[in-house]
Order: sequence, then C-alpha cells, then structure tokens
Amino acid sequence: MDFKHFIPYQLSALSLKISKGLAKHYKSRFNISVPEWRVLVILNNHSDITAKTIAEHTQMDKVPISRALKSLNEKDYIVQKAHPDDARATINRLSERGEDLMAVVIPDAVKYEQFLLGQLSQQERQQLSHLIAKFNRILE
Repeated sequence: MDFKHFIPYQLSALSLKISKGLAKHYKSRFNISVPEWRVLVILNNHSDITAKTIAEHTQMDKVPISRALKSLNEKDYIVQKAHPDDARATINRLSERGEDLMAVVIPDAVKYEQFLLGQLSQQERQQLSHLIAKFNRILE
C-alpha cells in the first residue's frame, strides 16, 4: 500500500498542514498554540465546562487539553474553579481577557478560512462541505 494514496493519511496530513499554518500565525501574533486555540474556541461557545467536555468537543486527547488549560490559566485567558461534585475536575470558562482575545482571534481565523476556501470554486466548496459532513455522519 502506498500510504500517500491512503485517504486517512491524506486527511491527517492536510489537517496537520492547516494546523501548522495556523500555529505559526497564532504563536507570532497572539502567543497561543493550536491546542490553546482549540480550547479557547470551545470555551468561547461553551462556558463553565470540564476538560473532559472540552475533549468531547475537540476530539483531542486529555494531555494536550490539560497543558493548554494550564497555559491559558497562567496567561489569564481562562478562569478555573473547583468542580462541586468531582474534586479532580475543574470548571473552566473564559476570563474577560480571554473574551477580549477571542474578539480578535475569531475574525482572524475566519480570514484564514476564507483565504483557503477562496482557492476553490463555489462548486468545490460545496462538494468539500458535503463530503466532510458525509464522513462525519459515517464515522459517528
């Protein structure tokens, strides 16, 4: 088997290329990593959640989430409080500083997405969206 023609490999490699492009930009402009970005996006949409819930939303492993939460807390982008029912868990939400950051980061991310999608025709964008949705349904 030529792994370069293996669809799971191709999708993984493409995702990595996109993430690396974002990572370079986010690190230089906002001093945040891709895992931090992913956690911030989830917390921007879902407040007062645990690392376990973040993992469910991002499909990320717990270790990078824990590291991202620790770093984001040190940068004052999130607020953490003890979970009332689980001494091992914390409840996480964006701080005011985190909300201010996301107000800048999200439009920037949309511009990056528009740049990528701008390389495709309208029909190709629709096909891509359709195929991504189809694979997500198949894999649920």
